This record gives sequence, structure tokens and C-alpha cells, in this order.
Amino acid sequence: MNPLEMRFLGNQLKNSGFNVHYIFYQSVLKNSAQNAEKIYHKINRLNLTNLHIVAHSLGGIITMHLFNKFNDIPSGRIVMLGSPVNGSYVAQKVQKWPLIAPLLSQSMTNALSGEDIPEWNCRSDWGMIAGTKNQGLGLLTGGLPGENDGSVLVAETQHPKQTSHIKVNTSHSGLLFSKDVALLCSKFLNTGTFTLD
Repeated sequence: MNPLEMRFLGNQLKNSGFNVHYIFYQSVLKNSAQNAEKIYHKINRLNLTNLHIVAHSLGGIITMHLFNKFNDIPSGRIVMLGSPVNGSYVAQKVQKWPLIAPLLSQSMTNALSGEDIPEWNCRSDWGMIAGTKNQGLGLLTGGLPGENDGSVLVAETQHPKQTSHIKVNTSHSGLLFSKDVALLCSKFLNTGTFTLD
């Protein structure tokens, strides 16, 4: 994931008083477990006592690998944006396309395939923001079979261990560029709920 894509959201969170760090991971060259290890080493270098994590899309599954593999992550809350924590219908459909297959092969294993995704081994508050605006890659596959953000089904973002789940009218990419989403992230990181006063 290119940190530049997270910059708008990061700036909004900075304006809300958070210190923001960006982590680059290589979804094409490394699988989710390998990327989780890289993120773990970056977290250790930050030397923090408290850490909130905001992850978009595949980054949410990498976060699941992170907490599954390591038990000394600093305490904090986790917000995921459109993360297909049950696997990705769209990814499974397009993984056989000649131009797409090489880009997705590493991310399918224990992640977008929906198979052997790690259990959620974190006791922190875990919130998910799911988009409902059907604009994205899914349209090229003939559409998605249910409420979706154009790339990820809302059902793919739901998990029984989440402490809060909310839907917003934006697309998968739009989750990163929405002031409303940024406000919800800030609210959850501060309070553990998406409820706005």
C-alpha cells in the first residue's frame, strides 16, 4: 500500500490531535504474514506505549496476521476501512485474469482467498467502516451479490469479534478521502464507538 493514498486521512487525524505514522508494505511481492512481520518491526522501532491502527482494505487482514503472530503490540484501538476480513469475492473472480493474477497472487494466500485467515487475537476495541456506494472494480466482474462499496461486500467486512460496525455512503477508495470517515475514525479511536454526539 502506498502511504500517499493514506495521506488525506492521515492529515485529518493529525488535525484531530493524533501523531500519525505511515507504513509501506508490498502486497505484490510479499504475502500478508510477511507484511505483518515488517509492520511489527516498524512498530518496535517507534517505541510507543500506546498505538492505534487504522487500516484500509487488505491492510485490515494484515493487521489480523499482526495480532495473530505477535502478542506484544502496544495497546490501542483498531479501525478498519472496507477490509474483507472474510475474503474477497472480487479478488477471487479476477485472480485468473492474466494482467491481474501476478498482482494478486501473494495477497490471496491466507487473506483475500478467504481461506485460513487468522483468528482475531486482540482484545482491543475493533471497529469497521464499510462503504455502500457501488463504484469500483466489482462493476467489471458483473457486479457483486449484495450491498457493497464497489470492491468489497459489506458482509465481507463483518466479524463476530468486532466491537462496532458502521456503514457509510462511499466507495472502497472513497473511504480514504471522506471527511465523514475521518471523523468516524477519530471518534472511535478516542471513545471506542462510532456514535457521534
